[in-house]
Amino acid sequence: MAVDPLSPIAPARIRALLLPVGRIKRSRFLSFVELLQTQSMVRLGDISPDPRPDRNMFSPLAFPSGTLLYELSTSLPAASQLSLSPFEQFREPLLIIGIGDGKEYARPSESRDGDGASRPEAFEFSEDTADFHGAIEDIREQFPKAYLQTLMLFDCISVERHPELPQETILVPPISQLRTTTMKTIMCDLTSTLLAEMTTLARSIQALPTVPSPASFQNGSTEGPPSWAVPDLNGTQMSRRNSQVASMSRPESPAAANPKELHRMSMPVLPSASGGPLSTEDPRAASPTSQGSRTPPTTFDEIPGVNANSLKRTNSNSTKPLPMNTRDASADRVSIHGFGSGGVGERARNKGKGRISIVIGTLYLSAGQWHEALKELVEGARRARDYSDHLWHGKALENILVCLLLFAWSGMDFQIPSICYPTRDKSSGSASGHHTPSSSVADITSPVQGKPPSHGMALENLNALIPDLVNMIINVYIRASNFAGESLPPLAFSECIIRFSKLLAGMNLSAGFLDDDALQHLVQNTPFRQKPRLSVPRISVNPTRHDIATMLFRALPAQSDALGLAATDRVVILAGVASVLSQLGLQRKKAIVMKEFITSLIPGLVQARKVGAAEMGVHPAAGLAALNMASGSTSGAGALNLGEGEVENGIDEFLGLLGRTYGIPESRNAHSETAAPDTSSGSDAPVDKMSQAIVETILKMSSLKSFGSLNLKLDILRMCINFCEALPDLSGVLHFTALLLRIAGPGTAPKSNSTDVFVSLPREEQVRLFANISRTVTAAHKLGLDQVETDYWDDFLVRGVHIMEEPFPMRLTHHQPTELKTAAAAKDGPFIHNPWLKQPVSTTTETILVANAEYRFVIALQNPYDFEVEVKSLKIAADGVDFSAHEEFFVLGPYRTQKFPIVGVARSPGTLNIKGCYVKATGCKERLFPIFPDPWKPEKESKMKRIGLKACLGAPASRPASAVSAANDLISPKAPRPQTLEFAVIPDQPLATVPVVSLAQGALMVLEGERMRFTITLQNDSRTTAIDFVHISFQDSASSAIQAATTNRDLPATELHELEMQLAHYPSLRWCHEDDDKAIKIEPGQRTVFEIEVVGRTRLTDAVVQIDYANLGKRRSEVQDRFFTRQVSVPISITVNASVQLQRPDIISLSGDFAWSDHRNGSRAEDTNSPVTSLAFSSTAKKDARLQKFIRRTDEKERSDEYCMLLLDLRNSWPNPLSVSLQVRPSFGDDDRAKDLWEEANTVREVIQPGHVSRVVIILPKIHLQDPFKPVPSLNPANQRQFVVSTSKISPEAERASREAFWYRHELLNLVRGSWNEDGNGRHGELELRSIRLSPRMTEAIKSDDVMIEIELFSDYPTGDGSGVLQVGREKFEAQVDEFLTLKTKVHNRSSTPINPLLRVQPHLAGLPHNIALDLDKRLSWSGVLQRKLPVIQPGETVESELGLIALCSGVFEIGTTVEETDFPLPVGDEKELRSRGNTATRLQADVLGEPTLRSWHSKEPCTIIAKRRSAI
Repeated sequence: MAVDPLSPIAPARIRALLLPVGRIKRSRFLSFVELLQTQSMVRLGDISPDPRPDRNMFSPLAFPSGTLLYELSTSLPAASQLSLSPFEQFREPLLIIGIGDGKEYARPSESRDGDGASRPEAFEFSEDTADFHGAIEDIREQFPKAYLQTLMLFDCISVERHPELPQETILVPPISQLRTTTMKTIMCDLTSTLLAEMTTLARSIQALPTVPSPASFQNGSTEGPPSWAVPDLNGTQMSRRNSQVASMSRPESPAAANPKELHRMSMPVLPSASGGPLSTEDPRAASPTSQGSRTPPTTFDEIPGVNANSLKRTNSNSTKPLPMNTRDASADRVSIHGFGSGGVGERARNKGKGRISIVIGTLYLSAGQWHEALKELVEGARRARDYSDHLWHGKALENILVCLLLFAWSGMDFQIPSICYPTRDKSSGSASGHHTPSSSVADITSPVQGKPPSHGMALENLNALIPDLVNMIINVYIRASNFAGESLPPLAFSECIIRFSKLLAGMNLSAGFLDDDALQHLVQNTPFRQKPRLSVPRISVNPTRHDIATMLFRALPAQSDALGLAATDRVVILAGVASVLSQLGLQRKKAIVMKEFITSLIPGLVQARKVGAAEMGVHPAAGLAALNMASGSTSGAGALNLGEGEVENGIDEFLGLLGRTYGIPESRNAHSETAAPDTSSGSDAPVDKMSQAIVETILKMSSLKSFGSLNLKLDILRMCINFCEALPDLSGVLHFTALLLRIAGPGTAPKSNSTDVFVSLPREEQVRLFANISRTVTAAHKLGLDQVETDYWDDFLVRGVHIMEEPFPMRLTHHQPTELKTAAAAKDGPFIHNPWLKQPVSTTTETILVANAEYRFVIALQNPYDFEVEVKSLKIAADGVDFSAHEEFFVLGPYRTQKFPIVGVARSPGTLNIKGCYVKATGCKERLFPIFPDPWKPEKESKMKRIGLKACLGAPASRPASAVSAANDLISPKAPRPQTLEFAVIPDQPLATVPVVSLAQGALMVLEGERMRFTITLQNDSRTTAIDFVHISFQDSASSAIQAATTNRDLPATELHELEMQLAHYPSLRWCHEDDDKAIKIEPGQRTVFEIEVVGRTRLTDAVVQIDYANLGKRRSEVQDRFFTRQVSVPISITVNASVQLQRPDIISLSGDFAWSDHRNGSRAEDTNSPVTSLAFSSTAKKDARLQKFIRRTDEKERSDEYCMLLLDLRNSWPNPLSVSLQVRPSFGDDDRAKDLWEEANTVREVIQPGHVSRVVIILPKIHLQDPFKPVPSLNPANQRQFVVSTSKISPEAERASREAFWYRHELLNLVRGSWNEDGNGRHGELELRSIRLSPRMTEAIKSDDVMIEIELFSDYPTGDGSGVLQVGREKFEAQVDEFLTLKTKVHNRSSTPINPLLRVQPHLAGLPHNIALDLDKRLSWSGVLQRKLPVIQPGETVESELGLIALCSGVFEIGTTVEETDFPLPVGDEKELRSRGNTATRLQADVLGEPTLRSWHSKEPCTIIAKRRSAI
């Protein structure tokens, strides 16, 4: 533990100066110093006494329980401190230890004994080891007042001193060979010699008549400095020599030697002329000695020498004169005015004796003999008090207090002298008149085992006395300042106040009582273990912190005193004051003192720079930098003679503490975790933790930024910059410059184009600060310090990272594995899981990257300052996969957010997470900057939980973790949220192009309905990846128009279905390939040809052939995950000209007599007069065998009496004649052979001239549908629902008619098709018949009812001559009058549900008005009723009903029939099951089509009976 120079027990220490000797490295020297500092306390009982009788004044045997305390220092105190000796003897070094490194000189030798045995421990020195003798002589010359000079040679493998080494050399074995007591033994031996030599110092002081006060020559008094204050440059009287070393003759050094020449190159250059003799600027050496070489007289009588009796301690109550040997006659010639006990001379002699006694007591105190010290100090204090020597009285009381503290620390029993009390207590004892303070402490010399109760009582008395004693000592010092030449110097007074303040602060921290921990802290400088004093409130602790601080501020030198103080002394005082304030927890007061401390330190550093530059022979601007380089330091350590570790824990911590007190965030190590990872080490910190650390830092700094005064913070930072420039500490300059910019900056993430950005520095200062950073970095690089960098001052540098959209050929399309299975079924419709024609729109956009492919990113960087920022490098920080994106050397403009492009490449597949950017700006470290795209600014806390400095320093360490975590949870919603960009990286994918298209200029012309083919050549441009998956899709203007039309929500369902049907089954372009399952593979650099077919459609003007390709790396059936394809497009211009246009389609129902044949006799009617017979004959005359075959096949399958005629007007819009062909096939419902029967279809051909319109007539059977009112389906899965409530506003009747027309049209288009061709050039195409729309009349003409009614007429008594009933038509009969006839009515159920029929037969006269036609009396008679209930007719069954008729007169009778439904039949199936399934459907159906009603069916044509007289037949 380092020694505190301002410790309360500092006056009890012996200063020892440690100097490097010979060749030794700085690190080795410091390690040896640390080894010695562990033995800075030496117990007197362990020291061997000196055997010489004249050297036993400080014999350790007198007080073996005492402890001698060393202050091992590596620098000589300043001249202002040396001038205080012997008033404060601890300031002057009494021991000089030269430290050498044995490894630099050791060389093994082959020394052998007499018997030839080798001695491995023997070594020999090189030739330059003789310098050790010169080093010792130089030490004696430079430090003549030191009483012991020695040389320690560390790491010596020899156990015997080499003859070439000086006699004072002490050999220290290597650390590996050191024992526990080795260094302790060495220090005890040195202490033994030092104690013996201190006798000489005591004799010289006792030989003096008096000791002048230090202020007598510091304050400009006419009295010259004492002889001990003047260095003996001639080496005569006051040259202190080790009595154990023989005096050697050596040349004298001239008094006017150059101080620069006194420095050895192996020794560090010390500030304030340390390491050499006192310069002429030393006030102690300003005036020559007035005593010459004579021994100073001890009395008025001339005493030429000092006898042995003069070494005895003087007693204040002894009246026996001192013995005298001789007296000079000239000494009698003095004035005897005032001579005697009350004279001025006697008073001066007694004051001198008191002062000498105080100095001797101080020497005893330093030697560890506290009991003798206490006796001498009490005696000296009494004399000083009695003779009003206030300055020395105060010093004696101060040293007595130190003695008492050491007694308390050691655990010995002691008694407080009565002189320490402000007023003597008369009733405390019955001491006689001869009672002296010396006799009152006679019992303190005996050591005490353990801690008896008397020690505790004495310690309590001491604790009670210390505050009053301290105040008394200070008052005595103040009283001394009223006398000229007797005031305490400002430096000594300030340090005394600081020592007392530390003592009182220790008491305050120990709850007003000095316990063992507090004493250990005060004496040994151990860390103070502050214990919670729950039973003692802090406000009741005495002395209070306020009282201590009030007393402490008296240590600050006044304005008049500050002018006489050296810069180093003033700095030491301010540092001591700040240290005590820190112990008391008065941080703001400490901050004020620390600010003054830096202000006072800067001029001294500037002066040191000049001095160092002059000594090194360089320019003053680079003086300390040169020293830093010479000492191997990269910071200001060399300037202050500190090591690297001391700088990190010293200057940096000191400036950081100053900033934290003012609310300045410490950012030196705030971003140490966010530094760019070292790729060579292979250990990368997680980017998430780094981003979280940055967010926490932002919150912490924003919280501290709101604390305190901004202008005060800026002033503190400017002062720190000046301080670091004065060192010069290049890294500190960069750090505090960047911190100043950070504090003055906005510290927010503003909105885009926002002007709410304010920097609390003028533009000129911002530019100057940034120029200072650039200049400092340049200077550091010139010195070879490449690692001198700082953290960037804006954490919101990166405001966004975006990936630019890649070119169309490189874009990727996402697909599911199920699409590979349904791709082959794409012709069934783009809406049934077919993404090739219509891509699904995803709500979440996902960017897919391809490994080893370059992608362009755009990075947005913000700069709210008014200067340009030079960015040396920028790398995107990503994890998950190996990703490289690097850009160098670009400039970020002032006061803007600027975007920069950067190219990135993912080296391997996986998931890429971009968390931020590694940015390195000029003079700044390369570190991670998260992405903050959203605006953010700190919000003030709604509830203030801490005030004062606690709001700045944060929660104490003793606070429970839950409280801290809860606070963080409250802040977290307000924290800026960094953005993470996630990309999926897939394996390498090929890149293809289309080099050849068979179309000239990419255009073609087709006629409407014409098909034309062309080829496209696909080339794989990839070098390593093959294409093993190809899919071709198309986009054309016709499909786009249809798709746009499907978005109309008001479109009827029938029209929507038609549009979807055209999209699904009638594409404009098609890929012609034979085998869909055939694998396509295109090797790198190879080509493949694809054939495309174009069909001329309306509104087809242009098209795009889209070729999707990929490398799956496996079979299609093995693909389980999603896959991605690239696409290359080939635009095509298409011109579609009109060919054959369909106009005015119509459907007419044919009579039932069409193609009627007599099934009963298998022959046709031969009555050529009949119109039906003439039609049949005309049909037969045409010899149309195909039509007859078609009718015959229709009769065999369905019925032979229900036909209709389709009329189509076709116009030829092409300039050349076109041959039109129309085909009609039989209706076979869902028969699988329906597609194969087009060869047997009836074909009608017609040649249409250009511009002509030709009507084509097609005969086709009527169509029967089981459910013509079922909902119109939708091919789009988005429109498919289980139950859809109709949104149309049409009536149920209109909805029924619309559905009926749709389904009959749908069936019609399945039966009819057409084509055209142009003779001569081979053009051919298909007729577009889907433009046919059925009107209600056309629907009635083409449909066949659910119930078919057939009527037949039979004679009850047929005759063989054929004179009975003759059937001349389908339902036309000839019969005789008065012949009994039977009318048979057949009712056939074609529907899928049973029917409860009611048959109504309605006979009437033909060709007459209704009222007359029903008058059948005496004309027609029947047996039975005309209306009868028929049994339930099941689906497919037929029910017959007969009615007897007789014609009473000739004429034409017509019989109409009507079948009415009497009840709703139950559907076929389980009643419960059907009820549970059909409720919802029935209700929805009723909403759309209306409530179901009872149906009725009428015969299409009435049954005609032509009654004739027999004679007429």
